[in-house]
Amino acid sequence: MTNEEVKKIAFRVIARVETGFSFIEDNYLIPQRKNSGPDTAWLRSVYILFSFHFELLLKSALILFCSFSSKKELERKLLKVGHNLNVIIKELGDEGAAYIGIKSVSVANGEYEVIALNGKILVKDFIDIRYDFIEGRVRDIYSDEDLIISQSINLSRDVLNKIKQRYSLL
Repeated sequence: MTNEEVKKIAFRVIARVETGFSFIEDNYLIPQRKNSGPDTAWLRSVYILFSFHFELLLKSALILFCSFSSKKELERKLLKVGHNLNVIIKELGDEGAAYIGIKSVSVANGEYEVIALNGKILVKDFIDIRYDFIEGRVRDIYSDEDLIISQSINLSRDVLNKIKQRYSLL
């Protein structure tokens, strides 16, 4: 694949991530719920959307940092890393992760804690948030869920901007 082809694909992924983050902010982080607080159905939807788009964010870096001989090889790599953020970061390597501002990723209780340069991004495991009913897991709901999600999106945008900057996609 040529650099131009890779950039075009990465640009499309990045555009999807940006519109996904904006959709969450515009449609879910709304002040009218402040009196009632978040509910589990609302949170599950938000966390599924955020998890999906954060995964794509990391995969856009993978697309740009790794070399692929064909679109088919790229597709195989994206399918191989699946939804596991630790695997995606491992594929990026220490240098790639550091360049986009990610210091570490750990997972516990169905949630990734991504330590970025400017703070902590909390991302639900994409599989766990969809299938936690198998284990009968009950999630704690906090009154500041909007703030947690908003901060995670803002910090994720910092990572996204580093990716765009690296490849002149701003």
